[in-house]
Amino acid sequence: MKSSIYGRAAQRLRVAQPALSRQIQDLEEEIGFKLFDRLPRGVKISSAGKLFLEDARRILRELIDATERAQRVAKGQSGTLRVGFTENSSWHGVVPDSFRRFRERQPDAELQLNPLSSLEQVEAIRSGRLDAGFVFNMPKADRELDQVLVALNHVALAAPR
Repeated sequence: MKSSIYGRAAQRLRVAQPALSRQIQDLEEEIGFKLFDRLPRGVKISSAGKLFLEDARRILRELIDATERAQRVAKGQSGTLRVGFTENSSWHGVVPDSFRRFRERQPDAELQLNPLSSLEQVEAIRSGRLDAGFVFNMPKADRELDQVLVALNHVALAAPR
């Protein structure tokens, strides 16, 4: 049975069975405890081996997660985004929907929201205190700033008949 368990593992890893056995023995010597209990008819993972396996799997998952987070940072998909908005536009529509979509797509990024008037936002963007802003009445020809129309605001005047 020992050879069949080690044999299957060696096959999956595409290494020779004696080499795998030697690597397991070397690892056991290095860590100072047995990963497997050797039985008359095969091997069984030891209690310490089970714990070691659980921790090793957790560490590998954390390593994969850390790598993915670092890749997102390297691609500019993480960090801090500072966004201004006018409070009257913040309760419905494109503004909160944009924040929600950003959170879904960039879960590791910090989103700093700054309620400011349109004029204050433009000044903050120019000075570098904000990265972007949802503003009303943006001057059409502003060489320092790019702008994208994200919504049209329908304003109605109510008056007595």
